[in-house]
Amino acid sequence: MIKYGLSVVLTLMCMVVMADPSPKGFLWYNLPKPQAVQKASKSRGVPFSQLSFTERDKVLHFYTIEALHRARQTKSMQDMRTYLALQDYWLQESSRFRNLFQKTMLYYPEYDYSVTHPSSSIGTKLLDVEREKNNRKAIHTLSKTHGLLFFYRSQNTYDQKQIAVLQDFCRRFELPLIPVSVDGGRAPELPDSRLDKGQAEALGVRFFPAILLVDPRNQEILPVAYGFTTQDALLRNLVSVIHHFKGESV
Repeated sequence: MIKYGLSVVLTLMCMVVMADPSPKGFLWYNLPKPQAVQKASKSRGVPFSQLSFTERDKVLHFYTIEALHRARQTKSMQDMRTYLALQDYWLQESSRFRNLFQKTMLYYPEYDYSVTHPSSSIGTKLLDVEREKNNRKAIHTLSKTHGLLFFYRSQNTYDQKQIAVLQDFCRRFELPLIPVSVDGGRAPELPDSRLDKGQAEALGVRFFPAILLVDPRNQEILPVAYGFTTQDALLRNLVSVIHHFKGESV
């Protein structure tokens, strides 16, 4: 009887095996094993001599900071010696770089800012005198082709003060002045003032008093100053308009 039962079991097992060549097995014990993942080969790294100069400094900086923290935590004299050696290297490098910088400036003085912009008290005064001379020359040259457009309010205290400053400035540099009143009244000092008929709005002028530089040849108009402005500030602003707005350096 037992043999008969075993025969039946074997027969059934054979039928199952023949029906499914890849039996799943009980509780998935016969599932195919995952293929072993090949270990990535370790990179050998890049030699220090092949690193970029920026990367070299990063490496040296890393080891210096690492040596500092190691010495601080281990309290080892040998670790402290390593850190001091690295620190000494950076000090010597700084000295060599400074000497190289000074030597290069002697051979290429065009890169030395102090050559064209003296920092001594005497050099600064001489530079200021020369700059003032050039600025005045530039304004006088400008006055031959340009004029100032002045928008003002006849009843405003700041605008009235600006009139006296601006008139004296224009006399000094022989700059033509075109005054325009925006409130319908004319200042006694500017009897030939024109009345604003939308010109200020068309030019985007919203703050007064306003001073603009005008080139009648091509009708180019550039802002110079808004609000009360002294002659010194007006001179600086005009020089900036002349140079900077044209892509030049002062």
